[in-house]
Amino acid sequence: MSNSNTIFLVNKNDLFKTAFADESKPRPGKNEVILKIYNYAFTANNITYAVVGEKLGYWQFFPTEDPYGIVPVWGFADVVSSNHEYITMDDRYYGYFPMSTYLKVNPENVKPFGFIDGSKHRQSLPAVYNHYATVSKAIDDTIDYHPIIKPLFLTSFLIYYYLKDEEFFDADQIILTSASSKTALSLAYLLKKNQVADQKQIIGLTSERNVDFVASVGFYDKIIAYNNFEEQLNEDESMVVDFAGNSDHLKKLHSYFGDLLKYICLVGLADWSSGVDFKSIPNANFFFAPDHVEKRYRELGVKETTLLANNALQEFIITIKNWMALSYIQDREELCTMYLDILKGNIDPSKGYMVQLVK
Repeated sequence: MSNSNTIFLVNKNDLFKTAFADESKPRPGKNEVILKIYNYAFTANNITYAVVGEKLGYWQFFPTEDPYGIVPVWGFADVVSSNHEYITMDDRYYGYFPMSTYLKVNPENVKPFGFIDGSKHRQSLPAVYNHYATVSKAIDDTIDYHPIIKPLFLTSFLIYYYLKDEEFFDADQIILTSASSKTALSLAYLLKKNQVADQKQIIGLTSERNVDFVASVGFYDKIIAYNNFEEQLNEDESMVVDFAGNSDHLKKLHSYFGDLLKYICLVGLADWSSGVDFKSIPNANFFFAPDHVEKRYRELGVKETTLLANNALQEFIITIKNWMALSYIQDREELCTMYLDILKGNIDPSKGYMVQLVK
C-alpha cells in the first residue's frame, strides 16, 4: 500500500494552473478513520465547485495552503486504518472526497448505512456533503455510474420538484440550456417521464456540435442550437433552467420572450468563462441544492425523500448505459488533460470520466 498521499491542487486565482503535492499518509487520532480513495468522478459540476468555491464555501471542505485549493469530488473509498469501534477495515463508502489518495475523517452518528464526518472544519458546512454512505463491494455493472450521475441527478430531482411546487411558474415550455450536460439530461428525463401529467414542452438549447447527440438521447421535444433559437423557439409562456451560466444567452432569451419569460432558474456554470452578469436579468434566481434538500426532508422525511430519489436514479441509470460510456483516467498526465479539457468546455457528452490513479 502506498504511504504517499498524492493531492491534485488547483490555483484558486487561476483555475488553469494546477500542481500535485505528495504528502505522508495521514494517521488516525482517537476515534478517527483513514479512507483510501478508490475512484471518483469528474464532471463539469466539479468545475462549478471551483468557480464558486470562495463564494459558496466549497474550498473549505478540504482546506490547503493558499493560493491552492482542492476541488471536491464524489466517489468511493475504503477504510485502511480505523480507531473507531464501529468502523471496520475494508468497509467501503460513497461520498464527498478530495482529489487525493487519502482522507482522514471523524465519524459520528455511525449507522449500518453510513456516518457523518464530524471533523471540526466541516461542522458549519452543508450537512448533505458530510454524509458517507456504506457501499457493498458486490459486483454491480452500474456502480461506477453513481459518482458521475448521482449528485447531478439529485440536483435535477430537487429542481423538478421545486418547479412542480411552483406550478412551473405558469410556463408552457421549459427551456434547458447546456442541454447535453448530464444535469440537464437528468432534468429532461424527469420532465419527459412526467410529461403526460405536467403537459409541458421540453426544449433543449445546446451547441451546434452536440445537437445530434442530444437528439439521440430522446428526452427533449425540440433541440435547438444557440445561434438558431430566435428562428425555432415558439413565442409561448416559458421558463428557463440555466445550466450554462452564459449571461449573454440569457439576456437574448429575455429580449426575445419579454414578459412571456416567467422565470429563470440559475443552476450551473458549464460556460463559466463567458463572463457572468445575472444581476440585470429579471426573474432570475440561483438554485442552491442543499437548501432544497432540507426542505424535502422537512416535508417528506429523510427516509421517504431518499427512497423516492434513489428509485428515480436507478431507473435513470438503466437508460444511461445506452448513451454514456465510462472512461477511466489512470495517471497524472491523463488527469491534467481531462481537467483542462473540461475546464475549457471541451466535453464529450457521451463519456463519463472516472479517475482511478494507478499506485
